[in-house]
This record gives sequence, C-alpha cells and structure tokens, in this order.
Amino acid sequence: MSESNNDIEIAESFDYIIIGAGTAGLVVANRLTTDPHVSALVLEAGADRLDDPKITTPGLLTLTYDDPQYDWSFNTVPKVRKSIMEQRAEEYHWMALTESVLKQDQLYGKSVSHSRGKVVGGSSAINALALIYPPKSSIDAWERLGNEGWNWDAMAPYYRKFHTFNPPSKETAEALGTAYIDQEIQGKSGPIQSSFPEFHGPLGKAWPQTFKNLDFPLTSDPLSSGGQATGGFSYLSTVDPHTWERSHAGSAYYTPIKDRPNLCLLTETQVQKIILEKQSATNVVAKGVSFLDHGGMSQTKMAKREVIVCAGAIHSPQLLELSGIGSAHILRSHGTEVFYNNPYVGENFQDHPMTGMSFEVIDGLPTIDMIRDPQVIQGATEAYQTSRQGPLTAGFHSVASLPVVEFLTEEGQAELGKLLDQYVELPFTTPTADHPSLSTQHTILRSLLESPSEGSIIIGMGASQMHFDKSLQKDIYAITEPENYVSFLVALAQPFSRGSVHVKSASISDAPEIDPRYLSHPLDIEILARHMQYIPKIAATEPLASLLKSGGRRLPDGIDLGSLDSAKEHCKRNLITNNHPCGTCAMMPFEDGGVVDSRLRVHGVKGLRVVDASVFPMIPRGNIQSSVYAVAEKASDLIMEDWQGHSSVAA
Repeated sequence: MSESNNDIEIAESFDYIIIGAGTAGLVVANRLTTDPHVSALVLEAGADRLDDPKITTPGLLTLTYDDPQYDWSFNTVPKVRKSIMEQRAEEYHWMALTESVLKQDQLYGKSVSHSRGKVVGGSSAINALALIYPPKSSIDAWERLGNEGWNWDAMAPYYRKFHTFNPPSKETAEALGTAYIDQEIQGKSGPIQSSFPEFHGPLGKAWPQTFKNLDFPLTSDPLSSGGQATGGFSYLSTVDPHTWERSHAGSAYYTPIKDRPNLCLLTETQVQKIILEKQSATNVVAKGVSFLDHGGMSQTKMAKREVIVCAGAIHSPQLLELSGIGSAHILRSHGTEVFYNNPYVGENFQDHPMTGMSFEVIDGLPTIDMIRDPQVIQGATEAYQTSRQGPLTAGFHSVASLPVVEFLTEEGQAELGKLLDQYVELPFTTPTADHPSLSTQHTILRSLLESPSEGSIIIGMGASQMHFDKSLQKDIYAITEPENYVSFLVALAQPFSRGSVHVKSASISDAPEIDPRYLSHPLDIEILARHMQYIPKIAATEPLASLLKSGGRRLPDGIDLGSLDSAKEHCKRNLITNNHPCGTCAMMPFEDGGVVDSRLRVHGVKGLRVVDASVFPMIPRGNIQSSVYAVAEKASDLIMEDWQGHSSVAA
C-alpha cells in the first residue's frame, strides 16, 4: 500500500493495530510485517511530512519547535500539585519535609514546554539528532527492578541492530577526536544511519581537547559494555552522510517498506480509546481501537492479535486512562468506566531537566547566531541545496558526562555522604509513601552517585545563544541578542525527582496534566547547582578559553554562580527540559509499581502492549533516542516469539 491510505477503503480487522507512527511504532511495524502473513494497521495523529525540508535538513531542527504542524507542544503545570506522599506528609506532621519541600514552588511558577513529534517519524523527526548510548549501569538497573533479560548484555545487540555506522573522514576524525570509536562493535546494517558531521568549526574541535586538559578524556567507546562512563567527546548524529539528511524512523524504517501489502498507515488520525472487553471479573481483553479519521469521521478497527501502544511517554498513559486502565479514583472522577485498576499508570515520570548559560565568543568566530543576517542564511541554504555542504548539514555534536567534581576529593566524598544520608531516606522517598519501587530506585541512584566513574550530569555545547529563562522552545532558541554566543547545557543525568502524567478529562482532545515535579527531591538541586558552578572552569580551560571573548557578555544577564545558594537560584529560575520524558508506563512487576511486565504486556489486560519510552523503569543517562530504538527492536522480537504458532488473541 502507498504511504497514504487515508482515501481508500481498508479492512475491518488487522492482526496488529499500532498506535503511533513514531520512533518506536515504525520499528515495530517494520519488523512485524516482514512476515507476509501478518497484517498491521498503524494510526498516526500527525501528517506525513517525510519530504519537508524542516525535517530533512539537519541544521533547521529548531524550526519545528512549537509549530502545531510538527510539534505537540505540551506544557507542564506551573505549580507543583500535591501528591499522595505530600498529603501523607501533612497528615503525619512531617514538619521538616513540609518546610523544605512541600511549601516550595521549585520553579517559581514556570511552565516548561515539551516538544514531541506530531508527524510520521514522531520525535525522531524533530529531535536534536543525538545518538548517545547509555552506560552499562543504566540498563542493568532495569533488570534490578524486576525485569529479567533487560540488562546491558542482553540489550547491546539491539543498540547495534537499529543503526549503520558511517566512519568519518580522516580529517574529521582528527578534528573531533573520534579515536574512541570501536568500529567493530558499531551497527553495520541497521536502518538508521549514524555519522559525524563533516562541517565543524573551531568550537567543536576544541571540545574534546578541553576535557583532556581537565583530566576528563573519553578513552573507550560508550557502546562497549566496558566503555568508560565519563569524559568529553564528539557524539554521533542520526544524519545520513550519503544525502546529509536526517535519518529517522519515518525515512529509515517506513519509507523502504511503505508498499508492503500487509501494512497500512493512516495519518491525521486521532485515536480516542482502546476498545476493551471484560470477559470475566479477572479477564480483560483489548479488542480494537476507536478513532477519528482525517475527515473527522468516527471509525472502529479490530485487532485479531494485539493492540500495541507506541504513543510516547505523555500520550500512552493518557490513552490507557481514557480506555479504562489506571487509577480507579482518577478514572471515576472523569466518568470513565474502570476496566483495570492500576494506580501506577502515569506515575514514575522522569526526564532530564536542564539549565545552562551562554558565553559571547571572540569577534569573527562563526556561530549559528550569524543566520540573523539574511545573506548568511541565503548562502547556507544555497550551499546545502546545491552541494549538500555547509552548516545546514550538521546539528550539535559536543557532549560530556561528569561526576560532581568537588565530590571526587576525600573532603568531597564526606560531604556527599552527608547529603545522601540526609536526603535519600526522607519519609517521602520510602515505598510506603508513594511508589513501591522508589526505595530500590534510590538505592541504585545512590550507588551511581557514590561511584567516581559514573557521570551524574550531561553537559552539551551548542554554537548559538540560548535563553534558559524562557518557557517555549522557540523562545529558548530564538536569536534575539546582537552578539554571537556558545551555550553550555547542563542536564541531570539520573534525577531523583519523580512526576506524573494524568488525564484532565475524558476527552483525547484535552492535553493531559504533566506534573514533572522538577527539583522536588532535594538531591537534584544539590547536584545540578554544583555542576553549574563547574561551567566557568570549563570555559576558562584551553583551547576553549581562547575562543571566548575576554570580558564578554554572558546570558542570562547578571548570572551569579559564586555561591552554592546563588547557583541553586539560577537553576530554579532557568530550568528547561532536554525533551526526554519517560517512565509513565513503567516495566516492572505490578506489586512494585509496574504498568507492563518484562514482555511489555499491560498488567491485567490481554492483547495489549506498550512499546515506547514510557516503559523505561528508570531514565538512562544520555539522550534517550538510542534506547527507544533498542527497546522497540527487542519488543518486536518478543511479540513475534509470543505469537509464533498462534493466530489470534484468546477469547
């Protein structure tokens, strides 16, 4: 069938109905339909924009942000809502907790904008192109939370399966310091193309050497199970070096197989709910999907095997709740019939909250800020269109993972121990206070913080100005100041804070309430602020230091990192997101707070799975794109294994 099946009559039932043609959904659709005897229907709320230059051109990546044609543009609630644990804190008069946490609005009422892809390809079509792999410890933590077979050794083949590594030229390898790459363990035949940019300026070249001079070099490949967990390096991008276009789930997993007769994709189609049938008091089965087609007509399609939810960490829990799976209290408050009471749907929300600052660069140093000049953007556009050269062929490519540097000394280790003893075992972090797995999660996080070889932060560099005090993505990246800048982005790698995503009504048209509770756990602000204080040290280290203007302007104006308290204040007032939401349909045993089991089947419901970042029980360090692809690849194998020799869901 063609890529647009909106205007033709399609079957009433399919073996699989996949909700979401995004990063995970298109992987699953591709792999399942390799069997010509299996049929799959994919439903996508966004449009097919596979040929849109705003998506295909790497250097135009920020143009899609907050544009409703490409981006869902979710916003978090501006005030921290009282959770169950806070209500209990007040009930039992935990005054220290009440004073230090409950009465604070950590971000001073700021709402944080989340960009999520609303096109074929999902967020892989609008993200920042970063292909960064998590350390072994991040994935091993998943198995420690009760998920057998979800460890680094089991997942490593899937991190290789989804991509094809394209080695850089000798010049680029030397300039960007890519000697850490072990080509033998890279992906060799996967759909997604990975590469290093052949266009790179002085800032990108200076980054790896600067961290060597700080004694934080990256010496081994992060994709290796023994790969070093800390250091500064140039990372791979999801850019096809044969065309210098974005390589994403739509172009790589869907376009090559769009004409398969057993695959049907409907775009601009809004799923309203999953059709559930309660066959007995303890037997609930997913039978199909109800949706509005691109013309606004209500339709129903039935699934002979499974409904597979791949709608992302914000929409997937919303869809489960709208369908009758979730907290009975929440569902009944909106008049929704309860098919399966699971209070953990929408809980365990995690993200990489981020702050940072910008430094004015020396005169004449090229940065993205120069596109304010019409002649510059015209020249860059012509270079890209005519010869696939120039700045539009590349996105960001500089990153570092570090422990808290001041905690590496003997005195610092003692200070860290005091902080951990003070905060990790507070009443609101115990399993009886909120989520059953929190105690285990915090034990894991504590061990990572105590290890000097584990990074607690991700620091990125972008050759442009950024405005961390703004809320909307388009305003954060807007070029409003006349000078040229380089920005340092500082994101918590594995935060302690947990939030939630829940429906606000019984209608899919109403965006869910996203309450990330950023910095609600005291350790998060302690860690983030200390890392923020290290940024001037990086900026003062050669060769990067020579590229920054002496006495030049810094953004935000008046930034003060001189004391820990002032650094904390900066973090609270200038927090944004790295757009990595996950965890809201967590893969764990039900009794531990899980929504899906280790085969990604929804607890209590037959014929229903979730496959996307919402199933991550804990957020991995680094950009999550690689983990979404790897999870989707493994999920495809699990689904095919489970249905080998079967034809339909049990009645």
